[in-house]
Amino acid sequence: MNNENKQSIHTILAHSYIVYFIFSILGLFADTMFHFDIDIPFAEYVAVLFFVIGPALVIWAQYTSKKHTLYFNYGPYKFLRNPTHLGLLILVTGFSLVSTSVIFFIITFLGYILSSYFFQKYEVVLHSEINNEYTEYKNKTPKIL
Repeated sequence: MNNENKQSIHTILAHSYIVYFIFSILGLFADTMFHFDIDIPFAEYVAVLFFVIGPALVIWAQYTSKKHTLYFNYGPYKFLRNPTHLGLLILVTGFSLVSTSVIFFIITFLGYILSSYFFQKYEVVLHSEINNEYTEYKNKTPKIL
């Protein structure tokens, strides 16, 4: 994978994460304005688990993508195509559980769905760069578990 495409992949992913971040901020504001919460038993315990799993998945994915040129054959990429994105969703879901905010969760989940649009662009770049290998990987690996 050449540097130009690798840079464009990182730019595409950065845009995806920015959209997700903006929706998270919007979720916080919406929660402040229209606070609607729900009591979930043991939510704080599940949230703590999510606070460990989410960042661990993000760190593992980032470490793998920096260490290996064709990183999708290694680490969490062996199991799913977008582990960083899933790790962020798990982390934000943990915040939703702690805050008991339904509105925050709904808006950030919408941001997650919208930011997934960028993964189509990401996959086009990878497909153009490493056609056969990426097509095989894409066919056997789900986007999410």
